[in-house]
Amino acid sequence: MSNTSGFSVSKPVALWNKPINADFKELFKSLGKGVINGVLGQWGEVAKDAVEATAALGLGSAPEEVAWLLIYRSLVEAIVSLIKGNQELLFEKPNESDLELLCDRLNDSLESIELRIDQDFFNRPKELPILEVIKTAFADWLKYFSVNPAQALTISHRLPTYFVFALHEEWAKHPEKYACLKEELDTPFTQANKREQSWQCYLAWLQKQIEEPMFLEAFSLKQVYVPLHAYYKRKVAGEKSEEFERSVRDDDKYQRIVLDLEIELEAWLEKGDCHDAIRVISGGPGSGKSSFAKIFAANQAQKGKIPVLFIPLHHFEPSDDLVDAVGKFVRDDGFLKYNPLDKDKADSRLLIIFDGLDELAIQGKIATETAKQFVREVQRKVERFNARENCLQVLISSRELVVQANISDFRKPQQILHILPYFVTEDERNNYIDDQNLLQQDQRQIWWQKYGNASGRAYDGLPQELNQDNLTEITAQPLLNYLVALSFNQQNKFPTDGNLNAIYANLLTAVYQRGWAGYQHPAIRGIEETDFVRILEEIALASWHGDGRTTTVREIEAHCENGNLKRLLDKFQKSAKLGVIRLLIAFYFRESGVKEQEKTFEFTHKSFGEYLAGKRIVREVRLIHKKLKARQNDPDEGWDEREALKRWAILCGASHIDEYLFKFVADEMRLQNASDVGNWQQTLCHLIGFMLHHGMPMERLTPRPDFQEENRQARNAEEALLAVLNACARVTETVSKIQWHTPEAFGIWISRLQGQRITTNTDVFCLNCLSFLDLQGCVLVFKDIVQANLERANLENANLKGANLVRANLKRANLEEANLEGANLVRTNLKEANLERANLKEANLARANLEGANLARANLEEANLLRAFLVGANLEGANLERANLKESKR
Repeated sequence: MSNTSGFSVSKPVALWNKPINADFKELFKSLGKGVINGVLGQWGEVAKDAVEATAALGLGSAPEEVAWLLIYRSLVEAIVSLIKGNQELLFEKPNESDLELLCDRLNDSLESIELRIDQDFFNRPKELPILEVIKTAFADWLKYFSVNPAQALTISHRLPTYFVFALHEEWAKHPEKYACLKEELDTPFTQANKREQSWQCYLAWLQKQIEEPMFLEAFSLKQVYVPLHAYYKRKVAGEKSEEFERSVRDDDKYQRIVLDLEIELEAWLEKGDCHDAIRVISGGPGSGKSSFAKIFAANQAQKGKIPVLFIPLHHFEPSDDLVDAVGKFVRDDGFLKYNPLDKDKADSRLLIIFDGLDELAIQGKIATETAKQFVREVQRKVERFNARENCLQVLISSRELVVQANISDFRKPQQILHILPYFVTEDERNNYIDDQNLLQQDQRQIWWQKYGNASGRAYDGLPQELNQDNLTEITAQPLLNYLVALSFNQQNKFPTDGNLNAIYANLLTAVYQRGWAGYQHPAIRGIEETDFVRILEEIALASWHGDGRTTTVREIEAHCENGNLKRLLDKFQKSAKLGVIRLLIAFYFRESGVKEQEKTFEFTHKSFGEYLAGKRIVREVRLIHKKLKARQNDPDEGWDEREALKRWAILCGASHIDEYLFKFVADEMRLQNASDVGNWQQTLCHLIGFMLHHGMPMERLTPRPDFQEENRQARNAEEALLAVLNACARVTETVSKIQWHTPEAFGIWISRLQGQRITTNTDVFCLNCLSFLDLQGCVLVFKDIVQANLERANLENANLKGANLVRANLKRANLEEANLEGANLVRTNLKEANLERANLKEANLARANLEGANLARANLEEANLLRAFLVGANLEGANLERANLKESKR
């Protein structure tokens, strides 16, 4: 068949003369009536007749008529899908006579359109001429429901991508209907076998993902996305290779080389080096890792050079064999009809993007080990696949801490790419080598321009009200910058103290009030804002107790009943389950699959759940304090210590608290009344002392777990007590005085909490929560306290003989008369610490920071002070006999 084969297609003339509902006039009318009659959330039902009627149109079997059927059904599905994704914007209800006139006008504009179906259409279906006309008509229809002009254009511009995906789905669902087109047209689309068709459909889906609306916005990720910059760490020349692992942690031993993230990864893909086939993207929460991964996957899918498989790891079940695990994911996903890693079916090139390595590390040390095993299994399979002629390349994204824990597995140059924020201050730029001058650009300005165009707010850059030094760290992060924009637009004000929780709280209010001319989301009508937030907190708790991000309606209902919130659930329409579902899809959540035959929902961003869970924990602290005080005042009221600890075990036992959740707890504490926080601090000190003496009352749990699970939950709850106490102390800046019933009680407890380090790079969370702690006289002989945060802790007379305090933070700590004989204090921060009369005999203080420290009458006999920083230190009466002071700075 020649390349010029084709035929003209217009709507079959007979179609106009039949009283059926399968033309665009009837489609727009039926959808419009759905809005007018308040049939929210049921667009599929509203449009079903219009779609299904095409099966009985009486069309012949001529290729042009069959082609029109394919186009029409695909367009209907695309339009319906767009409306479903943006239904919350359609709230104005015009009268039906006006709607009739509009639909007549829209139909007239489409009636005379003729199009030609040829090779070019199936090669470039987005360029179908009728799409431009329908985009205009669709935008006019949207404006009729008070969608503002900018939003209407933003939504209609996404139609071509939705149409292409619908086209692939329609062809795949009903190949028998379109068989005649195979004979008429010779294109990769029409002649593809089932395997190729499944890839085509999947790659179209990847492109559709970045065109779907963000939260409740009219625009998509693609319309506001700003390309990210990143850097990799390069060893300084002369660094010994065996010191690489340590050097990447020391600012003076590596250089940060700035690059364009997408250009770098495209060059890596293009090179296709089988011996350099794994790249890692590292970044903090909200740094744009997942957004970049989706954009990169969609862009590579559009180019069509290399098949791309995108796997969100919170939907992935790792196993001992990566091939089996990928096969299960592909089967559950439903697009591909075979496992692309199967030996007999593997493609010659394949890129797999694993998004969210940290999602495998959500249940403590066991899951951290799972992440490590997953990385090593990926490496093994990549090596095995690439030993043959084909080339498998893998891109992994993760939060920083999990990458850090696996750094020994990523040793190749430029293998780890660290995401940079939208804006790097002039002072910070000195820490980078930026030959391309990428950091000169303030990408916030570009994002706000795109956001202004997509939202119709016409920003020409970052608003002056937000361009403040104390907000730079927030506006420079992609997710937080968007949340700032949403909150700023809704309330025309913004908290300027830089507390992230204040931003999230402001956002909660904005979402609750989410109103276009007073409109409120149907799921929260009749519910007070405090109740709305309270329900969201319980949902976050259910997610935290699960896998960290997802939960089911049943689990939410169970948590709400346990928390005496059934009354609030009953406020929702029709039934609690319907109410929960509608609340879930309101803003923070999206459907994510099925678990035990129930739909699961996941937070659109993990940090939403972490913020709400942190808020819920602080709420429980307030309640525990109130109940314990009530019992003190009246023995018939409130709770005793065992009941309070039982409640705490229920709240914090199922999952362990990590650095990210802790930050939200600490920020929430900063928003509370300082005197209240001081009272809570005393209450928590009392509870910890009681718990250490009597144990966690796990026997009170119903149903009672088995011993191993009971022990795990008790440990999690105890660690959370320590963490939340530390959060209080950071606000009050006063020492937490716990009654240790024996000198070794703290040492025994902290050993139980910290467990065994998995690698030398693993930070132990509980050791970061020891600041402001009263450890006077505690026995910590030979204790592993590496990188512990003991800032302003009281260690007077503590026995730290032989303890490992490498890189610990002891700034302004009280170590008067402490025994540190033989202790390892390499690179420890002892700035302004009180070491008066401390025993530091044979201690290793190499490169320690002792600036302004009080070492009066301290025993430093045979101590190693190589390269120690002693500027301003008080050494009056100190014993420095045989001490090594080489290269120390005094």
